[in-house]
Amino acid sequence: MEDGLADAGPSLLFLNTSFVFRYNVLEYHDSQEIQSLAKERWIMDDLTTRERDILYFLLMIPGLGRKRIRAVYETYGSYTAAMEDWEDLVQLLKIKDAAIPPSAKKSPMEAVKQLAYERETRKVRFLACTDPGYPERLRQIPDPPLALFYRGEPSLLLDEKTIGVVGSRKPSPYGRAVCATLTKELAHAGFTIISGLAYGIDGEAHETAIKNGGRTIGVMGCGIDQIYPAGHRHLYHKMESMNLLISEYPPGTRATPGLFPERNRIISGLSAGVLIVEAAERSGSLITADCALEQGKDVYAVPGPIFSELSAGPHNLLKQGAKLVTKVSDILEEWEHILSPFGADNNIEGTRILSMSKEEMSVYQRLTEEGVHTDELLLAVPVSERGMLHQTLLILEAKGHIASLPGGYYARR
Repeated sequence: MEDGLADAGPSLLFLNTSFVFRYNVLEYHDSQEIQSLAKERWIMDDLTTRERDILYFLLMIPGLGRKRIRAVYETYGSYTAAMEDWEDLVQLLKIKDAAIPPSAKKSPMEAVKQLAYERETRKVRFLACTDPGYPERLRQIPDPPLALFYRGEPSLLLDEKTIGVVGSRKPSPYGRAVCATLTKELAHAGFTIISGLAYGIDGEAHETAIKNGGRTIGVMGCGIDQIYPAGHRHLYHKMESMNLLISEYPPGTRATPGLFPERNRIISGLSAGVLIVEAAERSGSLITADCALEQGKDVYAVPGPIFSELSAGPHNLLKQGAKLVTKVSDILEEWEHILSPFGADNNIEGTRILSMSKEEMSVYQRLTEEGVHTDELLLAVPVSERGMLHQTLLILEAKGHIASLPGGYYARR
């Protein structure tokens, strides 16, 4: 399929080998929903909103890519400044004429606004890399995503107690059993499980986390609106309603082989460590392990039968210095040094955090020594935990982890 643009009257259809996305031109002033969404958007200051809208506009241009978009920001200092120089920018980036909406040729900023409203009607949600809710851990990796499109509970991105679990798409019964056992115990220990939503070990990790009341994040190698693989439709819907799905690719981006190695850096980037369960010698899971090592993360590997091809990947990682895992305590004993953001200057804090349930950890990590009001906590924790917030605070206080302060505030001890 060739890149192109078809003008179909009330709609604009962008065609690309990676995705198909339709921009419908709507009567915005007649829609109460649009007015409500627009009001929500303008809670942020005008400049921040404009920068996000322009970033989205650039991301939606077929073939532009994050590296060139990042170069635009570094060259001009802001996306707003770049749009003021639109004609030169088009020449500089060698954007094909067919990829530019006709409205952008007349008024680039009007095209930006139109696409922003279209985004809101479709309830497309994303975090820009400059947004407060964007995870700091991911911001620090080489080539961080410019944006994270999401469905589900974005507060999971702020979890510190995270581990990536990846492996073969065609695991053996042994591999499935190991993955289920370790993931169950990690979920019970309060870890957020991060994986890639693929068949095999990825799916097993997500399903086990959900089944055991844990938290899990699926990193997609396609647009957030694409259910891939198709056999994981049920898992996809469970993830978007109960946990979190994320993608750096704009809506409509179809799954292609080249996108999946790229998303592996996000799995490792969000994780404090990565666990490999069965992988052939050239498995894509080993790309995730390489990304983790490059990012300074711990890599854990489960040994397997020496005659199995699926043992080659983990065994090679073990030869290179990965941590051997045969039981969950092999991971937990390493966790103390990973928890440096919580105060690695003493062992008491690390031990305290490891003893918490996932609900207690969720509340505790959002508290400070200065104190946080319960109203603020209620908005910060996932929706599924809000009904238990008061009880969780009482438990944390009874354990001596936090203290209640006058005026409805709570603080870490």
